[in-house]
Amino acid sequence: MSTLVYRNIWEQLEDKFPRPNRFRNLITLSYEEFKYRVENNIAVSMINSLYSGDAYLIKNGFPQDFIFRLQQEVHEYCKEHPSEFYKMLEGTPDFHRQIDLETGKNYSIASCKHSCYFYRWNNDPLNVYETIDERWRILKVLMGLQYNEYENNTPKDGVVDRIQVVRYPPSLGYLEPHTDAYEHQRLIFSGYMSKRGLDYNGGGFYLINGENEVINIEDQIDVGDFLFCYASVYHGVAPCEGECDWDKDNGRWFLSMYSNTSDEVENRFTAAPVKLDIPEVLPIEVR
Repeated sequence: MSTLVYRNIWEQLEDKFPRPNRFRNLITLSYEEFKYRVENNIAVSMINSLYSGDAYLIKNGFPQDFIFRLQQEVHEYCKEHPSEFYKMLEGTPDFHRQIDLETGKNYSIASCKHSCYFYRWNNDPLNVYETIDERWRILKVLMGLQYNEYENNTPKDGVVDRIQVVRYPPSLGYLEPHTDAYEHQRLIFSGYMSKRGLDYNGGGFYLINGENEVINIEDQIDVGDFLFCYASVYHGVAPCEGECDWDKDNGRWFLSMYSNTSDEVENRFTAAPVKLDIPEVLPIEVR
């Protein structure tokens, strides 16, 4: 895999054109096809497509048994440990936090969710990095990075890999429209752990197109799929139906892999909200 080839193409596009902020098309590939294209240096068209606002849905990207095990083990982890919060500083432990509507206002983008955070230096207690890295390394190469970029970093190095497992509880769980930081990771990398119509109803992940229309793609997503698009494309998560109960494991589950600027860096680049008049993607309580 030629990181340099891909990096040069990204840099040429970024020098010549503004970063995309609106969704254009959804392109579906099998995991095998995605892997083949990147590893055989024939993914140039994907880079041009991504920089035009396209999103890629990779079918069967993760084994379903891995996803189901991860969901169960994270749910147990959250029951066994108190809800806490730690900044991304040297020695930060793995932790989980219940982010209710009020707490969610304190983040760079407003949200309501139950998030579990895992870092490489904490010995991988749920044994997830091997399976995730097989996919993440391919995506890093496509982004113009070394396949193992940031893997040995700790917060003092300024950039760290972080896995986040998220449960969006029914009724209240949401993530307002936003863009993600693209300084160290050009593409968002989202794994899907539940199925709309089976595990929850209504709501879910959406993208915003050039007409400010909400494009919800959840009906096309199955457990084990993953998606990526340029981080500056407007996106968010709308609340699903039902009643919120923080202790249950129902609702929408989601897996995020991101290379973040750590809190050791002053004035770090973070996600940013996008103010659009689309109240239907927000919980009734915050409209």
